[in-house]
Amino acid sequence: MYTRRLIMANVVAMAVSTSLHAANYPDKPIRLVVPWPAGGSSDAAARLVARHLQDRLKQSVVVENKAGASGNIGTDAVAKSSPDGYTLLLSSGPFSINPSLYKTLPFDTLKDFIPVIQIANTPSVLVVHPSSPAQSIQEFVALARRMPLNVASPGNGTAQHLALELLRKKASLDITHVPYKGGAPALNDLLGGQVPAMMSGFPEVAPHIKSGKLRALAVTTGGRTAFLPQVPTLTELGLADGGTAGWNGIHVPARTPSDIVSRLSTELTAVLDMPEVRDQLASLGFEVRRSTQQDFASFVPQQIARWKEAVALSGAQLD
Repeated sequence: MYTRRLIMANVVAMAVSTSLHAANYPDKPIRLVVPWPAGGSSDAAARLVARHLQDRLKQSVVVENKAGASGNIGTDAVAKSSPDGYTLLLSSGPFSINPSLYKTLPFDTLKDFIPVIQIANTPSVLVVHPSSPAQSIQEFVALARRMPLNVASPGNGTAQHLALELLRKKASLDITHVPYKGGAPALNDLLGGQVPAMMSGFPEVAPHIKSGKLRALAVTTGGRTAFLPQVPTLTELGLADGGTAGWNGIHVPARTPSDIVSRLSTELTAVLDMPEVRDQLASLGFEVRRSTQQDFASFVPQQIARWKEAVALSGAQLD
């Protein structure tokens, strides 16, 4: 009897402590972990959101870059941090790709995190060098059915590589994937004419599409993107079964108190509703897609299932 009372007293004490903690939240600086190097588009988006979030919370929000292993190092650090609302994760496409791409992960993508809000989508776009005879996606498909065609991507297992594999299967194309160690070297070879085509994230190729140095043939979003309204989607042309855009969101460790998660969701929604934030995200190549917690919680498992098929098609596997 004494033991049972002691356990119940501890449970009540913990609940009271959590409630008091949530009521005072935040009373110290918050970390937003970006599992990618500083200087990239996701890092820039994180710093923009963090700056405005700290204004609303009246507390510092510090961006911390913990790069490596396709985002797994930073993600694992957040999974193992205290579930108190003071460590956030900038999640993105690889968060939903890596469960299928890696043989094992040091965390459980669905069980070790709570989704807070989706921030934005980032289109991937199929682009060709101006010297390519393909003036449209239909001509590209016809060309790739007649002869082998090299197509670059930022690397094995990236969202762009996997979107390319889905296109290859759906359209029965004779495509040879040319993986690079990042988008920059792939883009350099594409601009130089060493490779005729590339599946790329939109932010990397946007200025070159605008200048006419590259031709955009199709995007991977479910619907047409406002960035390239004249460019068709692979889905509308029957060349894909659905959108495979990149995305960014915010997750926190599992067991973070629900009222803290709700507070973060509310404040981040307000940040994403700010016209200046939306405009600046658009300038970085992001389409704001703020979601409810429930919608984001459904979105991530759907993405995991979708990328599982693409990883299987690609044959890519990492240790």
